[in-house]
Amino acid sequence: MAREGITFEMVAAAADALVGEGGQPTIRAVRERLGTGSPNTVHRHLTAWREARPVAAAAAPELPVVLAGAIASEIERAAAQARAEVEARLVQTQSEAAELSAAGEAIEAERDALLEQVTALTTERDQAQATATERAAEIARLVEQVEREQKATEAARVEVATARLKLEAQAERQAEQTVELERLRAALAEAQQGRIAAEQQAAVLSARFEAMTDRTTRAEQRVEGLERQLQQAGQELSSARVQVQAQQTALDGAVREIEAAKRQVEESRAQAKKAGEEAAELRGRLAAVQSGKG
Repeated sequence: MAREGITFEMVAAAADALVGEGGQPTIRAVRERLGTGSPNTVHRHLTAWREARPVAAAAAPELPVVLAGAIASEIERAAAQARAEVEARLVQTQSEAAELSAAGEAIEAERDALLEQVTALTTERDQAQATATERAAEIARLVEQVEREQKATEAARVEVATARLKLEAQAERQAEQTVELERLRAALAEAQQGRIAAEQQAAVLSARFEAMTDRTTRAEQRVEGLERQLQQAGQELSSARVQVQAQQTALDGAVREIEAAKRQVEESRAQAKKAGEEAAELRGRLAAVQSGKG
């Protein structure tokens, strides 16, 4: 705010007080008395105070009339000349002082305006500094928050990348498992077909084994019958040598038939053994296939 200026009355009172105390009412004395006021303003009011004061007339000494008249004339002339010079100088001085006073007041007004601007700018600066401090704190908080968000985002990116890799690996495993499942299904279908074929072959071999077993049984029965016949023929040979010739022929035929039957029995036994081994092998394969299916 603008500084409150001093008034003429304040300057006049201070000058009167100084004169009453026997002092000189100079600009510095008036300012010291008032404790304030610019030199220009004090000078302007002090000049007005001096112009408004009555001039006291000095008591002239008593002189002869002629001398007094001559002295008075000379004094008047000299005084008039001096007064003219003084008045001219005074007018010039007053003019210069007025100009200086006006310039000083303008400078003071400008100074006051500048002081107001400085005060306003200082206030604005303080407010700006406070605002800047608050904004700096807010910026620091936002920067910290952005850094936290960036760290969280980076962590999320890493998690997403890890999850994506896991998903890709899982997809690859699923693809491999799908391929393996298809292979196992194909192997299962092939095993089922093999089992069916093995069951069919086992049934055929079982039937062949049963047929061979039946043929072997019948062949053994024939061999036993022929042996009995041979024993009976031997017994009859001792009692009926007469019939040796005829029986010899029959005996030879029987022997040949026995040998053939024995060979047939051996072959049947070998075939039956082989069929039994093949049936056992097929049963083992069938059991393994059924165990793998389960």
